[in-house]
Amino acid sequence: MLCASHDRILTVKIIKISPAQSTYQIREDFKLNTMDIVTAVLLGVIQAAVEIVGLLGFLERTVWATGPLGFAIYAFYNGMTWILFYAGVYLRKRAMLVILAVGVTALVRWFAGDPDGPILMFYGLFPAAFGIAIFVVLRWRGEKFLFGLALAVTSVANQLAMFIGQGGFQLANGTRWALVSMAIAALGGFIWGVAAWYLGRGLENAGVPSVEIPPAFDDGQSGHA
Repeated sequence: MLCASHDRILTVKIIKISPAQSTYQIREDFKLNTMDIVTAVLLGVIQAAVEIVGLLGFLERTVWATGPLGFAIYAFYNGMTWILFYAGVYLRKRAMLVILAVGVTALVRWFAGDPDGPILMFYGLFPAAFGIAIFVVLRWRGEKFLFGLALAVTSVANQLAMFIGQGGFQLANGTRWALVSMAIAALGGFIWGVAAWYLGRGLENAGVPSVEIPPAFDDGQSGHA
């Protein structure tokens, strides 16, 4: 504090609140404001467009038809289809965003005539729930590791959802190969999760509206851009 006659100039130090120093409020991770919704819908539509143009539904069936090798290939790349969603989670710092984004993608693909139809909702929402659980359990600690782990778990759940939807492990020639494919999904998912973190960081640095502190640590009052 500096004094000049009767005037006082106060120097104020701004302290950035970190998740480790704040109280985690889980309900805030499941709320979405207008910008969160716009971001999720936009990313969901973009991802759907990519998957429709790329004929993903038909390509997946072609890959699955090759047996264990096909399921191993699918296991590795399936996490890549979640990168945009988790980049959105990074930008908005709301775990719930991934649910809305993947739901939008599933709906667009469904109404665009994807052969999986309504089961696409299961393929999307089931894995997303596991990914959200990681953010809740770790309370946003870990940065790149957090996103890697969340997408690794999501990818494994995605692989499990696929086996459930397609009738069981026999498609991969038994339980052993199914478990091998899940292990590959975990490895691939971790890599794609870190990639999602970097994508989100890059978009943030490029000026895309983002949130600095997860609202779950700021009672929903962190300055949304």
